[in-house]
Amino acid sequence: MSDTAVADTRRLNSKPQDLTDAYGPPSNFLEIDIFNPQTVGVGRARFTTYEVRMRTNLPIFKLKESCVRRRYSDFEWLKNELERDSKNCWAPTGSERTLPTHVPAGRGN
Repeated sequence: MSDTAVADTRRLNSKPQDLTDAYGPPSNFLEIDIFNPQTVGVGRARFTTYEVRMRTNLPIFKLKESCVRRRYSDFEWLKNELERDSKNCWAPTGSERTLPTHVPAGRGN
């Protein structure tokens, strides 16, 4: 094996992690919280909406914080899109009554 091939496959040198690095704020983050369900309407026209709050420091987003209300059917659409476009993304399943209060950004590596 040539020296160039060996150099290309070496691990990157990294500094040891200290407590500040381990427990400090992340350099980039995207947090999405789902809470405050409200049921509106009566009978067959009844549905539930949820408050969705997003916080980030990623430069691709124009807003650093955002809060909107969405119906459960919007989450079904999002889940289908995430599963279609990404093999590393996990989206919860369930009905309107079992929607979790916190949706993780991903699962596994």
